[in-house]
Amino acid sequence: MPSLPLADLEAQVGDTHRTVEGFSVERGKVAEFARAVGDPDDVYLDERAARDAGHDAIPAPPTFARTSFFPRYRPDGIDHTLGFELGFDRSRVVHGEQRYEYERPLYVGDTLTGDTTLTEVYQREGRGGGTMTFAVLRTDFSDESGSHVLSDYNTRIETGRAIRGDGE
Repeated sequence: MPSLPLADLEAQVGDTHRTVEGFSVERGKVAEFARAVGDPDDVYLDERAARDAGHDAIPAPPTFARTSFFPRYRPDGIDHTLGFELGFDRSRVVHGEQRYEYERPLYVGDTLTGDTTLTEVYQREGRGGGTMTFAVLRTDFSDESGSHVLSDYNTRIETGRAIRGDGE
């Protein structure tokens, strides 16, 4: 259970914090990321291949936006909590759902900002970890013109206790 009552978490639903600034989509980083995730598609490496595939520039792989949460893109005062006071014990937090909704592809040369909103909190009984508390976060990314590019949905789950396995 979080150190805060569920009502305190629910009171933060709808709050939004700037959590990403100056997230530059760099050609070399896109290529590194594509190699790291094992995607051999030339569209992530070669401008001609990207244009032949119908893109305006070299696109980033679909999950590349996750790299925007590296500390170098966080505004001052924003840490791993993304500005929310959830009272979660980091030793019992697991990553739940991760999904993206794109308005358009993310391209090399884009520079984005991200604003994260706590959209939902709830609790559910788990089988091996006790009461689980879920925090659903949505980060909306905008380009330099202010146009929405994508939304990143992330669910953090704090288990009520250490999860027991078969060997315990």
